[in-house]
Amino acid sequence: MISLICSLNRSPKKRLQFSFGLVAVIVGTFVRPVRADTQHLEYEGALYHLYRIAAEKHSSLDLRWLDDTGAPLANFGGLQKQLTREGRKILFATNAGIYESGPKPCGLTICCSKQLVPLNTADGFGNFFLKPNGVFYLDDQAGPGIVSTNEYSALNLKPRLANQSGPLLLRKGVIHPAFKVDSPNKRQRSAIAIVAQTQEIIFLMSDRDDRARGRVTFHQLSRALLHLGCQDALYLDGDISQMITSPAPNTKFSPNTFAVCGHGLKRPSRRRTKLP
Repeated sequence: MISLICSLNRSPKKRLQFSFGLVAVIVGTFVRPVRADTQHLEYEGALYHLYRIAAEKHSSLDLRWLDDTGAPLANFGGLQKQLTREGRKILFATNAGIYESGPKPCGLTICCSKQLVPLNTADGFGNFFLKPNGVFYLDDQAGPGIVSTNEYSALNLKPRLANQSGPLLLRKGVIHPAFKVDSPNKRQRSAIAIVAQTQEIIFLMSDRDDRARGRVTFHQLSRALLHLGCQDALYLDGDISQMITSPAPNTKFSPNTFAVCGHGLKRPSRRRTKLP
């Protein structure tokens, strides 16, 4: 699950920021059938869905935004059609990151070692710009990493994939300073994180359907990731977050999975950062 950036309207007043899809995507061409299941985690009264990628499986993680014609994939249906053309199957996929109208990702997006959107160091409104924000990257030799945007800009990296989003939930085991333990702002939320000891990549998403246990604060989400042994974690998406595993061919996905501008789905609206 990873996401992408965009050529932004540099005026924050004109910037439309909304969650959009298909970022972190696990695809693979395996000889034998592979079971790809999410796990359930109940922690501090909240309910989460958890997907793990072991260190030896990192090469199966892919990040997609555009199809082979250069058009946005738009939703899981578009992703499945594209991968079918490539002779590949989805084992796991999730939307990740925050997009603007286009749709285009709001931050750094590197797919297949090609930078599609540059690092975004601008200030603005919304979760993406809640500093420090950060970057998830994956190099097949050096492994995965999650760092702040400022840290990434100082590194000399050429990863196979990278996704910028925000806010940065955890950095070296420390929770984002803006998050409040007693915050009333509970929403569905998702994140990507790295288990420090094993270098396992984790995708964690609070439950979509349980209106009580599936709505969490940023601080709650960060504590759950610490509980899982993560030291570094990055927020990916909010109320439209979804995970899919091993969908059947020609699965009819809901058109409301993503907030897509101009596709007849949810209209994006101007948002200001809420109390964390």
